[in-house]
Amino acid sequence: MKISPANLVLGTLCLIGGGVNAFAPSHRHQRLSVADRTTSALNVNIPRLELPGAIADQLMELDLKNPNNMDAEEYRSYSGAAIAGTLLFFLLPGALVSGLYGNLGPVAIASVLDFAFSALIGGGLAIYLSLRSDSIGETVREYGYKLLSAVKDATGIGTLRYDLPSAVTDVMTGDLGLVNPNSMNEQDYDGYSGAAVAGTLAFFVLPGALLTGASSVLGEFAVSALIDFVFSALIGGGLAIYLSLRSDEIGATVNQAGAKFLDTVDNVIGSDPKMLE
Repeated sequence: MKISPANLVLGTLCLIGGGVNAFAPSHRHQRLSVADRTTSALNVNIPRLELPGAIADQLMELDLKNPNNMDAEEYRSYSGAAIAGTLLFFLLPGALVSGLYGNLGPVAIASVLDFAFSALIGGGLAIYLSLRSDSIGETVREYGYKLLSAVKDATGIGTLRYDLPSAVTDVMTGDLGLVNPNSMNEQDYDGYSGAAVAGTLAFFVLPGALLTGASSVLGEFAVSALIDFVFSALIGGGLAIYLSLRSDEIGATVNQAGAKFLDTVDNVIGSDPKMLE
């Protein structure tokens, strides 16, 4: 059986598909069987993808292992090798070919300008509204509290609280008639902080990006990143997959490296086991 270029590309994309969602966080209420997903020690969950028979047959003709017949540990190692190969190629040769690094400078400058502009305008307006002592302030703080609570529940990050200088609070409470953040209870302070973050992000995404020109720069960067990823998945990921499916010492070494790569990611993400229900 002859292997056409189209089949090789399709096969590589299908093989990569077993690992592209590897870094997705597990959800407590998600119910999956053991056969549907291979779970690593901590947070990295590897979706298991059954390859079509035509691709599996071509792998066997090349004297390569069939991922459909792998146990959980073997599949995890093979997936880790595919992800690591894609990532390594993405960071160096792929980024150079796609021009990704050339766009980093303009992206950084545009993002800083956009953020500064958004923090002053969008964040400043949200802070003013959240510190009002009327119903508008209560409503804005309520929505800010809900937003920040959702973020804290998802990330486990606590609220960073600091007191404003008296020179600032005197102007806020005297001339402007606003509430003093230093005297707020925890819920009101979270609402005020959440409103400031929401106002900054909302302005950052749309009006700030348009006014500072960040949208066009980020668009070019996104296109470069997409080209880099596709190129890296086909070349770097495809090569890593081929090597990991070999049944010799080379395959064993590549699979060992793939398993160590996922173990390292696990250690970076967190230390508490998260099991799927």
